[in-house]
Amino acid sequence: MQGTNEIYNSLSENETLREQLVLVDRLGLPDAWICAGYIRSLIWGLTLTEEQDIDVVYYDTADRSEETEKQYEEQLKSWKPLPWSVKNQARMHLKNELPPYQSTCDAIAHFPETVTAIAAKLTDGQFQLYLAYGASDLYTRTIRPTPLFSKGLPRHAIFQQRVTDKGWDKRSDLRIACQFETNS
Repeated sequence: MQGTNEIYNSLSENETLREQLVLVDRLGLPDAWICAGYIRSLIWGLTLTEEQDIDVVYYDTADRSEETEKQYEEQLKSWKPLPWSVKNQARMHLKNELPPYQSTCDAIAHFPETVTAIAAKLTDGQFQLYLAYGASDLYTRTIRPTPLFSKGLPRHAIFQQRVTDKGWDKRSDLRIACQFETNS
C-alpha cells in the first residue's frame, strides 16, 4: 500500500520513539504498543503538545484495574517524565459498550479513525508497526471513521465530535471523510 514503507522506515529510524518503545518494553506488559494520536503525529511530523499524551496500550485479562494502569504510568514517568497514558485493552470494551476485544490489535482496530488505529512496538528488539487500516489515509492525511464509526451508524456522532474537538475540520492540510471505504 502506498506510503507503508516510508512510514515504517520513518518510525523505525526515529530515535525518540525507539527510546520510548524500549521503556514500554521494559515494563514487561503483555502485547504492549505505543499507539494512536502520538504515532499519527510522528508520521505527520507534528510535535507533542501539552494536550497530547503518549498512548500505551496492552492486553492483560488477569488484572484489569485502572490502579494498575496508573502504576505503570508512574513507572514510565519515573524513567522519562513525559505525559504517558497507559490503558489495558482487556477492559476498554466495557467503556466502549462493545463485545470483549481479543487482543491489543483488535482493540486498536476499534478506535474511531483509521489514522488513529495505528501502533508501534519492539519485539525482541525488532521494530513492529501495526496499521489496522493500512497507510493510505495516513499518507493522504484523510480523517476517516473506522467501520463502527461510519456515517449512518450510532457511533458516527462520536467520530464527528472528535473531528470538531480536535479542530481537524478547521485544518486545510486534512481531508475529512465520513464513510469507511474498504478500498481506502
